[in-house]
Amino acid sequence: MKKYGSLIGQLVIGALIGFFGMLVVLDGDFRIDLSPYAYPGNLIILAAAAVLVVFSAYRYVSIRYLAKQDLTGDEEDAAEGRMYRQYADASLASTLAILFSLASMSLSLLTTQPLWLLIFGLVLIAFSFIISGILPGLMKNMYPERDLPSITDKKYAEKLLNVSDDGEKHIMLGGLYKTHITMNSLLLGAIVLLLFYSIASDSSQLFSIFIIVGILAITNTQYQISIRNK
Repeated sequence: MKKYGSLIGQLVIGALIGFFGMLVVLDGDFRIDLSPYAYPGNLIILAAAAVLVVFSAYRYVSIRYLAKQDLTGDEEDAAEGRMYRQYADASLASTLAILFSLASMSLSLLTTQPLWLLIFGLVLIAFSFIISGILPGLMKNMYPERDLPSITDKKYAEKLLNVSDDGEKHIMLGGLYKTHITMNSLLLGAIVLLLFYSIASDSSQLFSIFIIVGILAITNTQYQISIRNK
């Protein structure tokens, strides 16, 4: 309950700041021209995506190398911990690479950008998806003694959760719950910001607002039904 109270308090404070800030801005002419920064910004985003793709690929190779080592005792435990951390790093890097590549592609399509930037973005997103797709297959190499489901299984996530022990489930579910709360807060904040931007700039963001509202409605309904039926 304390968490929800704190969250509601933060949302109320944010809404008040946004409301009064909007009143101040509406008294003047609020315009921001970001077009001069589109090209250098796109280069920075693409460079970050490229670094993340290389990093995730490096972690993938490193995990495969460690998994092939014939280790025992403390060395084996240390290697497992290292592989687990590297797997988490690779997963995060590939996910961020996908997001950055999509952001670059959007910037290239919606502003005047050289064609090579769009092509490079497409190449990066392809590599990012490939790495994200093959990473789960490493689980069998990391834990050969465990009966892990195949990555091609339609119920892969559900079966992986079932074969996990109580400690692993606690870590995964705790992380997912924190993500659920954070996502709700950030998306609600995004709605407020889009509304503020629409009013201040005379550029309607209603479509984006309705998309976010739809995402929040679906995810929260799915979450509540899931825990209600347990």
